[in-house]
Amino acid sequence: MQSWKSTMDRLVLQRRALNIRDHFGVDDNSPMDLVALVATNSEITLVFYPFKEEISGVCIKSANLIAINSHSTLGRQAFSIAHELYHFFYDGEKTSISYFDVSENSRVEKDANLFASYLLMPDSSFSRYCNKLTDNGSKKIELQDILEIEQYFRVSRNAVLVRLIQEEYITIEESEQFKTDIVKNAKKYGFDITLYLPTDINKPKTFGAYLKKALELKDLGLISDGKYEEYLLEAYRSDIVFDDNGEEDIYD
Repeated sequence: MQSWKSTMDRLVLQRRALNIRDHFGVDDNSPMDLVALVATNSEITLVFYPFKEEISGVCIKSANLIAINSHSTLGRQAFSIAHELYHFFYDGEKTSISYFDVSENSRVEKDANLFASYLLMPDSSFSRYCNKLTDNGSKKIELQDILEIEQYFRVSRNAVLVRLIQEEYITIEESEQFKTDIVKNAKKYGFDITLYLPTDINKPKTFGAYLKKALELKDLGLISDGKYEEYLLEAYRSDIVFDDNGEEDIYD
């Protein structure tokens, strides 16, 4: 009975993940750039903020806000956004704080993690990709395979290892050998290492709905230029107010 219920729960989470992919206009065969998709979404404000190291993300539904720990790597940030999307769309709580360690956390946190895995690595495409790498299970998963999986789906090493264990491609014991020298090995195999590095960890930054709404208020004459700039500064976007990035336009 427990096994049947577990299977049903996983199917529900897979279906929910596919629904959110459809919401963002992404099919179940394509990698998902969640940072770009959420940052350009008209209903969600996305904030990167240097939280304490144990916090992975925060979801405040009343503000349509998702905040992600900027200390984490780019791959982990994507997983954290996916996790918080579960809280945003499916959790009944108005506010949630998520932690990296969910071993002692509630069922909803574990569901959110499994949902995030299915959102970023849909079951059908993940199985198809792994079967290709292992020649339909006739070969064992090796380091280069893991690098290819995480680079293709743009997720962290931990997310890939957990999923491989769940799908029984590797054991927990076998996964231990893949938890060290991640950046070093990625370089050796010729992969871009930005996936394994944090962003500007001490520079909070806001994207998405908040910025669009502030600009709309200014353009409609409902707030002054000064108030608009105040809103931007409160959202950690001094780069817009002062144009202090120093970038030059390149049209190519």
